[in-house]
Amino acid sequence: MKVMCDTNIILDVLLDQEPFAEASAKVLSLFEAGMLDGYTTASCITDIFYIVRKHLHSSDDAYDAVNKILKILKVCDVHESDVKEALRQRAYDFEDCLVAVCAKAIGCETIVTRDKKGFWELGVAICTPEELLRKM
Repeated sequence: MKVMCDTNIILDVLLDQEPFAEASAKVLSLFEAGMLDGYTTASCITDIFYIVRKHLHSSDDAYDAVNKILKILKVCDVHESDVKEALRQRAYDFEDCLVAVCAKAIGCETIVTRDKKGFWELGVAICTPEELLRKM
């Protein structure tokens, strides 16, 4: 199953954000084991780098974090057409809308996130880490 992994799931693990880190780590382990085909967007990677560097006060740690993620998840490009589609939708949360547009464009069956309210229906199912783990 192709799954788009939202930024917050990755950050839960990298920054050990409780009480979310455990379920999010289990989801990432499913991607790592090849039980799910995991994706994130190029724009999520830049956000992750920025947030990890800011939180840990270390560029080296941010580079290490991104390298770890690249071993687990595939990165889908964000194309101009994706940005234009997200703009056309005029969603409250533009970033989440862009992730959903990209997920749909590459044929993901679901998006895993802790922020379901930030996403809206574009033909891609939305689930929390716990819901995804129950499905597995």
